[in-house]
Formats: sequence, structure tokens, C-alpha cells
Amino acid sequence: MGPRDRSGGLRRSDRKRWAAQAFGLGIVSLLGFMLLLQLRHDRTAALASATATADRLSRVLEAHTRETASAVGAVLSATAFHLRMSTRADTLQTDRVRRALLENANSLPYLGALSFIGADGLLVASTRPELPATIDISSRDYFRRHAAGETGLLMGSAVPSLVSQNVVLPISQRVETAEGAFAGVLVAVIDFRHFQAFYRTLRIGDLGLVALYSGERVMTLELPDGRPGAYADVPTGMLFQDALPDAGSGTFHAKTPLDGVDRIMGIRTIDGLSLGAMVGVSVDEALADWRLGARSHALVWLAAGLGVVGLTVMLLGQMHRRDRATEALRAAGERLCRNEQHLTRAQTVSRMGSWELDLASGRILWSPMMYRIFGQPMAYGPTIANIFELVGEEIRGDLRRFLDEAVAGSTPPGIEFDITRPDGEARRCRCKCEPVFAGGRTVALIGTLQDVTEQRRAEATRLELERQLQQAMKMEALGTLAGGIAHDLNNALVPVLGLTECVLESLPPGSAERADLEVVIHGAARARDLVRRILAFSRKETPERRPVDVGAAFDSAWELLRHALPPAVAVELRCDPGSQILADPSQLHQVFVNLVTNAAQAIGDRAGTVTVTVTAAGGEVRLSVADTGSGMDEAVRARAFEPFFTTKPVGEGTGLGLAVVHGIVAGHGGRIECRSRPGEGTVFDIHLPAFEAAGLEPVPCDFI
Repeated sequence: MGPRDRSGGLRRSDRKRWAAQAFGLGIVSLLGFMLLLQLRHDRTAALASATATADRLSRVLEAHTRETASAVGAVLSATAFHLRMSTRADTLQTDRVRRALLENANSLPYLGALSFIGADGLLVASTRPELPATIDISSRDYFRRHAAGETGLLMGSAVPSLVSQNVVLPISQRVETAEGAFAGVLVAVIDFRHFQAFYRTLRIGDLGLVALYSGERVMTLELPDGRPGAYADVPTGMLFQDALPDAGSGTFHAKTPLDGVDRIMGIRTIDGLSLGAMVGVSVDEALADWRLGARSHALVWLAAGLGVVGLTVMLLGQMHRRDRATEALRAAGERLCRNEQHLTRAQTVSRMGSWELDLASGRILWSPMMYRIFGQPMAYGPTIANIFELVGEEIRGDLRRFLDEAVAGSTPPGIEFDITRPDGEARRCRCKCEPVFAGGRTVALIGTLQDVTEQRRAEATRLELERQLQQAMKMEALGTLAGGIAHDLNNALVPVLGLTECVLESLPPGSAERADLEVVIHGAARARDLVRRILAFSRKETPERRPVDVGAAFDSAWELLRHALPPAVAVELRCDPGSQILADPSQLHQVFVNLVTNAAQAIGDRAGTVTVTVTAAGGEVRLSVADTGSGMDEAVRARAFEPFFTTKPVGEGTGLGLAVVHGIVAGHGGRIECRSRPGEGTVFDIHLPAFEAAGLEPVPCDFI
């Protein structure tokens, strides 16, 4: 190497060192930028999680309040019925009224007291005998509203009890005489500890907030200081000012003026009670884990930055040692030249493995990729003979003609064939080659071998997805068409059923006309049932779901099925305890009935068994219905879930049973699979997401 070359090499080495330093600085900067993005993303995710929690808990609070008010309202309605007043004075006897109150108050354990206030606002009787008879509530807002004619349930603000230090919540209902005149007010007093015990199960944190409000007043309020109802009857503006959503339900982020805590609020309006339910989650508590994570991310960033600096220093040292080894590497350059040409030619042809066949010596050279494609070690010596042993016998003749054509001096078209690796795995390969000429004749062949197994699998997958898409589009079109037809048919059936029933009522029992009309009504009812099933198939509504034990649901469906199945068909149930899902019970009932009925019909009149298995594992519940019937071939199994497809005789099936089951399972976020062979029976496996219990402590009222 001359001085000029050495100087140029040094300048290149200096540029590379500067590039390495710039690279290290860029990596450190990139890590810092990624840290900021991660922190911002985590903070947004934490706030989004807190918002979802506030909305979910407000829904739970709404459901609990609605259930509690509904239970108390039922007691008040039953008591009001017993106290229905007349004009006789003896009906107002205190003992009679008190007995009626006691009979109805015992049904709710959290009902502190049940009292009847006369039309003059004075206490007539109560389940709490220690209440003074001089109590006058004529000035209370709910009494005045009832006296003015309001008949619905009214909830008052949380106030201290007259006989204890506990906070209570009054719920009232108007009582009328038999002539409809105002006779007084029934007042049910709920111990606030019932609500407080429920509020604690919401797990809203140390700075959370739970409240019920009506209009401009707060009815109940639970704050971090632990005083139940201590802030009751304060203006609602002290909780959320002007940040309440226009719709009265939803979430928002605001600072609570009452205590100055920044919270994410979940608001739900309780229809029919003129109430609103509010749950607030503290922003500081929601971001507590994020702050801990931010410290951890900062430490990781610092360690990564130090690592990058260390690696940069090591790289600079390696570059220095590499410069000193440059001369030693020049001797190896010639040896690398052939490999570089080989790699370049392979990349040009197919970017896969390449091979070369010397026709004079019969020697074959493989690139490393060829060994990996054939699954052979690098010590493997490829020859024409042992290569032919790796391909199938049916393709060996075509492969030999492919090579002969190349030896003759022409470039044959590519050929595809299957090879079998030593481990037994089959791979699909595509081979191309071209002759190498010297002195006007072919002296060698050079070519490429491309493993196209994954490509062919991808093409097969694409074709399968296209088939599934076409099937889904066909089912959607059928559902839309069926829904329209069923809707029009349902409109036509309404006057048929209505007018026929009207005429039927006017005919004497046993008459011929009445028997004919009963046949008409029976046929119309069957048509109406078919319409409902079609509408259920075509409808895209979200079911109302609640936690359901699958085994208990099947027991309920079995009471209906046991009388409808043939006596020769035995049904076995194998159910894991605690197999719960979030589902619509009526739709789950329909799934049981359809699958078990289809299984029994597949068995027919001969003896057989339908096995229903329910297991819970891996976060999902698997429902399996297996029968010992005749089974299905592949053509029938592929169309099993198509609407209106049936193998039953005309008049015995609609072809909607399995289509409806498929729609219900898909609507619940699950999947259904069918396994069947002729003569071996059929198995339907339904996989549904398992319901994970929230771990709430039990409360006196079921609010779900």
C-alpha cells in the first residue's frame, strides 16, 4: 500500500469514527425520545383506564340504586294496597296499620323503619315503636309533593335517624283512599350503612367519591373523610359545577369544588326516579402506578444510555484494531471474491439458494442456503444421484428432462417439485437454471432453488379467506332478505290471527266452523314462530347479558327438553362447577334447545346418547354437544350453518336452527366448530369467553 492509499484509508477511518460517535449520540437521543413517547402513552392509558373504571362503577351504582329502590317500592306498593282507605273511621286504627307495616317490612333486612304518615302530616303508626307520635313531616318536600298529587316513588336526602346516630335515607309513596283521595304517605327508611357497605365494594381508592343526586340537590355522598351523608343536601354544583354532560350520562374530568380534588367522574341517570348516580376516581391515584413506572423507565433509559456509550467506545476500539488488520485481510480478499460473485449471482437470479454443476467433473457446489433448504449439514456432499433421492419418484423424469434441456444449451422454464428433508418435512421448491458456455459449448449449469412452501400456503390461505368472505357475504345477504320477508309476513299474520281469534270467540264449542278456525290459528301460530326465528337470525342487536352458570342454564332447558325427546335417546350432562359466562339467558336457552333437539333428531327412533359437556379452562367455557347419530359427510358439514339449508324432508325443518345458534354464539364473542363423519356421530363445540368474577364483597341486595 503506497502513501497515497494509506492517507486515503486514514481519512476514511476518521470519517467512520465520527460516524460511530454520531451514531451513539443519535441512539441516546432516540432512546430519550422513545422514553418521552412511552411516558406520554402510559399516562394516556392510565387516564383512559380510570375513565373506563369511573364509567363502569357508575353503571354498577346505578344498577344497585335502581334495584334497591325497586325492592323498597315493591314493599311500599304492597303496604299501600293493605292500607287502602275508606270512609269508615275504624280502618284508621293504629294497631291495624302497625300490623300491616310489620307484615311488609320484614321482607327487606336493610329497611330501618316503615311508617305511615296521615294526611295531616302526623305519624299514625311505625314499625319502630320508640318513634314519638308527635312527629310532624308536613313540611318535608316529599310529603308536600305527594299531597299535591305525585304518585311515584320519591327519595329524600340522607338525614340523621330520630332514634339512633345512624344516617338514614327516606323513600316515600302516596297512599289514597278507595275513592282516590289523599290518605297519607308511606315512608320507608333505609339504613345508610347498607349503601355504605356497597360503596366500599366499588374500590374507588382513598380519594374516590360516590354520590346520588336529584336535580340541584345531593341526596347521599361518600367522601374520603368516611362520614356517610355528611355532605348530603349540598348543591350539585359543589360536585361538578358546569361539567355535567348534556345527556346526563357519561364521564368527564373536573376538579370537585367541595374538597378541591381533581377527579374523573362517571355519571349515570336513573330513569323513573329522577336521580343521578355519580362515581369519582382521583386522578392522582389513577396516575400513581404511572409515576412509579416513569421512574422505572427513567432508570432503564439511563442504563441503556450508559450501555450505548460503552458500546460506542468498544466500537471505536474495534475500528482501530480493524484498521491495523486491513493488510492481513487483503490476502483473504481473493478467497472471498468467488463467494461474493456467487452470492451476487444468486441474489440476481432469485435471491435464494444457488447451485453450480460442473459438467466435466460432475461436481456440484451449493450455497449455504441450499443446505438449509434441503435440511442437510454443511458436510453433505451433493451429487446428482443423492439429490434425485430427495425428490419424489413422480417428478424425477421431469427433473431429468429439465437438466438435459439446460445441458443442450437452452434455458428451460422453471420447474416446481416437492422434496423430503431427513426429518420427514416436505417442502415445495421452484428451480431455475441456465447454461454456462465456454468455447462454444456448455461447460456448467448455474441455477437457483427457491423454497416456495410458505408462498403456496399463503395462496391457499388467501383462497380459503376468499371462500369464507363469500360465505359471509352470502349469509349476510340471506339474512337481510329473510328479515325483510319475515317482517312483511309478520305484518300479514297479525290481522289473520287477530280476526280469527275474534271470530273463534263467537262460535260455540264443538262446532265444525270452530274446529276449522282452530286449524287456521294453529297454522298461523306456526308461521308466526317461523317468522320470529327468521327475525332472530337476521337481527343484529346486542343481547342483554348477565353472568350465567352454563350448567344451571342447561338444567333449566332440560325441564323443557325431557318431555320432547324420544324415550330411546339418553342425555348425559358433564359440567365443571363454576362454568360462568356473560350471556343472555334466553339466547343461551335457545342454543341448548336447538343443539340437543338436532342431536336427538340425528339419532332418530333408534337408541342413542346425547352427551353435553361443559368445561372451563384457559379463560373460556367450552360447551360440547355430541350425539351417536348417523353423522354428516363433508359436503353437508360445510353447509351446516347456512340459513334455510336442511337435510330433513319438506315440511319437517326450516334450516334456521344451526344458523340461529351460529348467530347467537358470534354475538356473544365466541365461536362454534363442527366435527362429524358418516356413521360416527356429530360433535358441536362452542367456545365462549369465561366470566371472571370481580371479587366484590356480598351485600344484602343483588344489584346485578
